[in-house]
Amino acid sequence: METKIIKKLSEFGEGFKHHHENYEAYSISQIRETGGVWDFGNLVFHFPEHFGFCYGVDKAIDMVFETCERFSGKNIFLTDQLIHNPYINGKLKERGVQYLKRDAQNLLLCDELNPADIVVVSAFGTDFRDIRKLKEKGVTVVDSTCGAIVNVWKRVEGYAKNGFITIMHGKRNHEETRATVSQAVKEGGTYIIVENKKEAGELAEVIRGKFKESEFIKKYPDAVSENLRLSFADGPATNRVGSAFGGKMGMANQTTMLKGESLEIQEVLRAAFRERFGQAPTAERFRSFDTICGATQDRQDALRGLLDKKLDLILIVGGFNSSNTTHLAEIASGKLPIYHIESAEDILSKDAIRARDPVTGAVREEKSWFPPHARNVGITSGASTPDIILQKVIEKIRIYVDII
Repeated sequence: METKIIKKLSEFGEGFKHHHENYEAYSISQIRETGGVWDFGNLVFHFPEHFGFCYGVDKAIDMVFETCERFSGKNIFLTDQLIHNPYINGKLKERGVQYLKRDAQNLLLCDELNPADIVVVSAFGTDFRDIRKLKEKGVTVVDSTCGAIVNVWKRVEGYAKNGFITIMHGKRNHEETRATVSQAVKEGGTYIIVENKKEAGELAEVIRGKFKESEFIKKYPDAVSENLRLSFADGPATNRVGSAFGGKMGMANQTTMLKGESLEIQEVLRAAFRERFGQAPTAERFRSFDTICGATQDRQDALRGLLDKKLDLILIVGGFNSSNTTHLAEIASGKLPIYHIESAEDILSKDAIRARDPVTGAVREEKSWFPPHARNVGITSGASTPDIILQKVIEKIRIYVDII
C-alpha cells in the first residue's frame, strides 16, 4: 500500500495557516520584544532573553492542528505525546486525537489501523520500526519530528555505517533517545545509553578492561542494544573490549541534555579510550560532536544570565516530564528559591504551591513559598510551554499578592 508522508508545513498545500490561537499570549509576545521586564510597580517579573516555544515545537503544533482541520472526521492518532506539555496535549484530546498503544518492546501496535487513518509522529520522532509498520498499513503519516533531532539521527546513522558504536547521553525512557538509538540499529550498528556522569564512569572502566561488560549489562539492561548484548560473553573483559566496541566510538546527545554534563561525559570516555588504545587511534576512532539543540542551549544560557540579576525567587514553568524544562530547574537550583510548576493551577495560594523538586524529581506541596516583601520575580518557561500558560501564572500570582 502507498503511504503518504507529510514532513513539512508546505506539504499541506494551499490554505495552510498557523494556529497561534492555541498558545499565544499578546502580552508575553510584547515582553519578548521590549526587554524582558513586566513591571507592575510593587511586583516586577524578569524574563530571560530566550524562553518558551522553540521552532521545532512551534512547527509540530502547527502541523498537528492543521491535520485536525484538514482531516476532520477521520481517525487521527499520535505515536506519543506530541510534546511534553499537558495543556497542548489536553487540547489535542479535546479534538479527538488518540494515542496508539505500544507492545512490550515499546513498538507501535498497528493492527487496528486502516489506510484511511492519519498518524502523527510526535516532535521527538519514533523508532524506525514504527515508521516501517505505518508504511505497511498504508496510512497517511504526518511527521512532526524536530529537525534538530533528525540531524542527530544522521550523525548516528553515519556512526553505524562506519563501524562506530554510538554512545548516547540521554534518558533511556525518553521518546527522543529511543528514536535516536534506533537509527543506529537500522544501519546494523550498536549503541550504549548513559544517563549521567556516574554511568559514564562505569562505562569508562569497561573500556579500560577493569569492569566486565556482562556486569555493566546486568546493572543497566535497557542501556545496551540487543545486538551488542549478544556480542558480550561472561568473563574477563581485558581482551574483548576492542572487538565488542570495534575499537570505534561516536558520541551523541539527547538534544535537551545539559551541554556541560555531555562534554564532561565525552572527556571521561575519551580519556578511557586513549588509555586503552593510545593517542593516535583515539584521534581517528573516537568521535565527539555537540548535538545539543541550539534552542535548548540558548534557553540554558539565557537563564544563567537572568540568575545574575538580584531576584527574590524564580519560577520555571513547564511540564514535569519535559527534559529541557527540568534541566532549566537544575541550573537554577541552589541559587535562590526556585519552583518548577506546570501551570497556574499549581499555585494553590500565596502560602502554598505544588512544585517539582529539581534534585529528587518529587512533586509536592510547599508552604510559605512567596517571600514576604518579595518584589523581583524571575520567570522562564521550557521550550514546550505555551505563552498563554506563562501569562496565566503571572495573573494568578498578581491576584494572590494583592496587586490587582
